[in-house]
Amino acid sequence: MERLGHVRRRFGFDRNDLRRTVDRRQWAVGAGAAVLFAGLAPPASVAVAVQSYRTGVEAEQRQAAYHRVEARVTRVKPREGAGVRRPSAELAWTSPDDRPHTAVIPADTSVKPGTSHRIWVDGSGALVRAPRTRADTVATTTVSGTMAVAVVGLPLLAVYFSARRRYDRRREAMWDESWAALAHRETF
Repeated sequence: MERLGHVRRRFGFDRNDLRRTVDRRQWAVGAGAAVLFAGLAPPASVAVAVQSYRTGVEAEQRQAAYHRVEARVTRVKPREGAGVRRPSAELAWTSPDDRPHTAVIPADTSVKPGTSHRIWVDGSGALVRAPRTRADTVATTTVSGTMAVAVVGLPLLAVYFSARRRYDRRREAMWDESWAALAHRETF
């Protein structure tokens, strides 16, 4: 019970006559920021997460027609030019509609001509990235919702800390004024 009383006093939920106006104002800014966060963060997080999930599911559905095919490495080009770190390999494959295709991709140093490589192609046979999985969609949704909470919360936290700093300077000035007044008072 004593710990709860300490927390209550720490956050200004007590009737302490020693609290100054500057203390009450700082408490009001903090309480206002907390109320705004509680009111804005959940709806923002849900809205962003729903949109992210919807976009991810649409991408999954669009990419459901991708096919995995075997491609052969026809030749390997060594590193050429400044800033080129990896060799490149030319791949050749036949699309699902029996048309030949080629593409040049970054390769590993161990790739040799004639080796096979599994790639993803779209309906026209063009080289594409691996299709989006449900795990990708869920992970992106989670990160998006969390980032929405941060985007709402960080500015409010910055406002609170800025106000707190200003109020701390004011309290320090009040403290100095009180000491100066006490020093000038005549003692008997």
